[in-house]
Amino acid sequence: MSDRIPVILNPAARSTQAAARERAIRSLSPAPELILTSYPGEATEIAERLARENHPLVVAAGGDGTMNEVLQGICRVNEKRPPGEPHTALGVLPVGTMNVFALELGLPSADIAACWQRLSSRRLRQIDLWMANELYFVQLAGVGLDAEIIQETPWERKKRLGPLSYVVSAVQVLGRRPPVLTVKIAGRPDMLGSVVLIGAGRHYGGPVKIFPKADNQDGLLDVLVFRQLGGWEFAQMIRAILERGYETALDLDYLQLSEFTVTAEPAAPYELDGELIQASTPVHFKKAPFALQVAV
Repeated sequence: MSDRIPVILNPAARSTQAAARERAIRSLSPAPELILTSYPGEATEIAERLARENHPLVVAAGGDGTMNEVLQGICRVNEKRPPGEPHTALGVLPVGTMNVFALELGLPSADIAACWQRLSSRRLRQIDLWMANELYFVQLAGVGLDAEIIQETPWERKKRLGPLSYVVSAVQVLGRRPPVLTVKIAGRPDMLGSVVLIGAGRHYGGPVKIFPKADNQDGLLDVLVFRQLGGWEFAQMIRAILERGYETALDLDYLQLSEFTVTAEPAAPYELDGELIQASTPVHFKKAPFALQVAV
């Protein structure tokens, strides 16, 4: 096994700059072991293989979608390791459209070389790891309209417009009637809403801390339940949160939970770490049976 740190790069991330990004990564010191993906989901397969080969650290180069693919692969291996056996850690080299997890970790996203120096120092932090049904996530999740916006954003538009592509999709989605979501929490009455946003960390979609109480080491998810709002009302509330941060509101509940389930009528999509899941509600959120080591 090579001593070089493996870096899995999605070459389509920011594809207009793909060649320059690849050259920049290859020129890093100490030199990484760069592995390029060629189709969706391959990052998971590669990460799983590297974890089985007992690499102590695997780095995802791309956006939050690539990060989550790599996360699935290393966690499939980590979950089967006996107590006391070292786990493979996750590193993030933020070169994609959205890099919310890197922001949460305090990594210098605008400077690849500086970020690599942090990662290659192999300093690790243990954080909470979460599950939505059988899949893992570490930063954020959403059920309802935000997942529909991701669903309506084709890759070609993301390549052309970057983060603005989500705004274009939002205009298309927000005029629709939202599904009725039910949040089921053990020992409490059911809660109804139109959108559920979930944060393992404070950031959601950008630099504003939408979940001000969140801590990725406290064993709790921060949950915003938007009560029976139409699409445009939801958009106005999100805009207010982005501009001023979260404020208590009659149409909004802020909860901290370790486990809950979201159902919907009709069935609604959901996303994990900004990546649309090819499934729909119901979705059960809970803490994973092991923690995640991340490079910081």
